[in-house]
Amino acid sequence: MTAQAVRVRDLLLRVATFLRPHWLFLALAAVGTVLRALAWIAYRPALMYPDSIAYLQNASHLQPYKTRPLAYPALLRILPDLHDLALIPAVQHLMGLGIALLLYALLLRLGVPRWGAALAVAPVLLDAYLINIEEYILSETLFHLLIVGAVVALLWHRRPGIGAATLAGLLLAVATMTRASGQFVIVPALLAVLFLRAGRWPVLALVLAFAAPVVAYASWFDSVNHTFGISSYGGQFLYARVAPFADCSKFKVPADERVLCPTQPVGQRPTSAGSPVEFFMWDRQNSSVYQITPENRRTKLAGAFAKRVILHQPFKYLRTVAHDFLRGFAPIRTRHHGELPIARWQFQTHYPHISPFDNKEIRLHGGTYGKVRPRIGRFLRSYQRFGFIPGPLLAASLLLGIAAMLGMRRARRSGLRSAAFLFTAMAVLIFGVAVAANQFTWRYQLILIVLLPPAGALALTAFLRDRSGSSHTSALA
Repeated sequence: MTAQAVRVRDLLLRVATFLRPHWLFLALAAVGTVLRALAWIAYRPALMYPDSIAYLQNASHLQPYKTRPLAYPALLRILPDLHDLALIPAVQHLMGLGIALLLYALLLRLGVPRWGAALAVAPVLLDAYLINIEEYILSETLFHLLIVGAVVALLWHRRPGIGAATLAGLLLAVATMTRASGQFVIVPALLAVLFLRAGRWPVLALVLAFAAPVVAYASWFDSVNHTFGISSYGGQFLYARVAPFADCSKFKVPADERVLCPTQPVGQRPTSAGSPVEFFMWDRQNSSVYQITPENRRTKLAGAFAKRVILHQPFKYLRTVAHDFLRGFAPIRTRHHGELPIARWQFQTHYPHISPFDNKEIRLHGGTYGKVRPRIGRFLRSYQRFGFIPGPLLAASLLLGIAAMLGMRRARRSGLRSAAFLFTAMAVLIFGVAVAANQFTWRYQLILIVLLPPAGALALTAFLRDRSGSSHTSALA
């Protein structure tokens, strides 16, 4: 055997020795890779949603869009060849695998057993709804990656330094400019750094690294759209959220807002795609909000009306939001009355034309029309009937995460309270803001699948060992 062959053999042996303890994670990752490859082959060039059209169009000129922030179109812009849209889901499938790898590495570093870490990231690797969203030209996968990256940066060392805090702040800023529901994620991140007693400079670095890009983007947005913010549709989204149950007979409505009072009785209000929120938000022909002009005045009055409704019907609003929040923990994935079709997030044996303009957009980017391989689509749909994490497991992870961050039993001495807090708080905040300001859809629930199982794994580790048994943990002082 030549010297070169010996070196190759020794290298392979070292790699095998390193990988062998991680066999469970590698096996799950292999299955997740195969499922993603099948999804990529089955639906070409990509799955399209009405939002996808806006993202692709904005990628061509990169202006701050009134409804959706700019980070995802910027990602599309820097991809090497936008004439082949199939590249986008391919990149997003790699992002999904990268999220699982980051979470697995972090959990191991925090002392979670290898089998526990592998099982905690199994939903990210195998959940069919996550794989399905990666096939869409939508911002969810990028958003998930940025959030996970920020969490990893903050928890990788016992106490985050200035560099780690700066990186986390930048990632959270980009996440905020990816999805507007991420604009509050700085709060749990800042609390975690304070709990970790990292010192004033990491705290300052986190805040500045987050605030500087967000303020700069908001200023640019203001110069184009005459509104200082990430989006100018916040008031309109909130109006659509409350309009299905708003009862103007219960409070005094100013004259300039009366047009926003729905005329139909509660429970009999019109819908779009089965959702009253969708009707009041997007039906430009029939929704009363579009009778208000100009656009800046519309969103201002819509936001004022929505706050008035919440102030005078607080229990109805809280019941509505609580109902939708708890929907994220349902045992199986179904569609309730008033919700958007769940079929949008399920693999189909035909190409799902959700937007009437999807084929036109595909042709603009060098393709012909949306295609599907029915046999592979049928297999993926069959897998999706059981290939998802049940809601009660997510609920159990949430309760475990809360218990751990509160320091119950051995968790108080485990050093994992801050980690459990950060995962749990991020999940609750992001999903909670989405259903409070918009509506429930299984698309928004996906963040729970990414963040809550790791929170549960950290909590179980905290309950089953004390600080003396830990190898490397974060401390909540």
